[in-house]
Amino acid sequence: MKRILFLVAVLGFVAYGASTAQAVNLLANGNLDTCYAQEIVPGFFLPKPAVWQNIGTRSITGAYEDEMSSETWAGPAPTPVTTGNLSNPPFPEGCGDVTKDGDCGVFFKPFSGNATDGLATGHLQQAVPGTAGVTYVLTGWAGAEANAMMQDAVFAIDYLNSGGGTISSTTLSLLPTLFVANGQPFNYKQYTVTGVAPAGTVSVQARASMIGAQSNPLGGGQAFVVDDFTLEAVPEPATVALGLLGVCSLIGLRRRG
Repeated sequence: MKRILFLVAVLGFVAYGASTAQAVNLLANGNLDTCYAQEIVPGFFLPKPAVWQNIGTRSITGAYEDEMSSETWAGPAPTPVTTGNLSNPPFPEGCGDVTKDGDCGVFFKPFSGNATDGLATGHLQQAVPGTAGVTYVLTGWAGAEANAMMQDAVFAIDYLNSGGGTISSTTLSLLPTLFVANGQPFNYKQYTVTGVAPAGTVSVQARASMIGAQSNPLGGGQAFVVDDFTLEAVPEPATVALGLLGVCSLIGLRRRG
């Protein structure tokens, strides 16, 4: 009877360990609260989320920096209330101001696309070490004002090879529900993307993208906002099974001893 109770306890411990392993956020600054100063034009700076890479391009004029910025007003409830409250250097307004709550979100600017410069595309992304065959789960919050014009808005997991090239991606378009009213600021909603890293994966990249955006001639609110990301690795069933097999073998040896 004692051996049975011991087995149940150990199996419970292994199962608990497997479940808690899923809860580790692989992303640094996942709440987007820690910021740095990015020079947009000479002498003019905007806060952007530290650790994350941001890439902005317009279809005619090419690369530009004013496709997004970190703002305290961009991450209200129902997104989690976080207070990273850090920036370097401090900003007199917005993200990192110690007189404010420091709960930042990222404000994509669809209206930065226009007929002269071309359609605007912006990517917010962060890569972490990855392993082929492992299941990854990306969660994050997104919302938009009613007049934001974009060809697409996506959350994605990119699987990268040793050279940093993209092998494939698991992508979720947000547009089908992004503008659906739910009574929350920006109609904020939480989204989840799940995918299995293919052969050759060396790193996985969490990504939020504004694609093919342009200024709405009707004017009005045109913000696309995101906040609070997690990227988790889910243990393979085979790995958990091997752990259980090892425990059972250990118990068998204990009985024979």
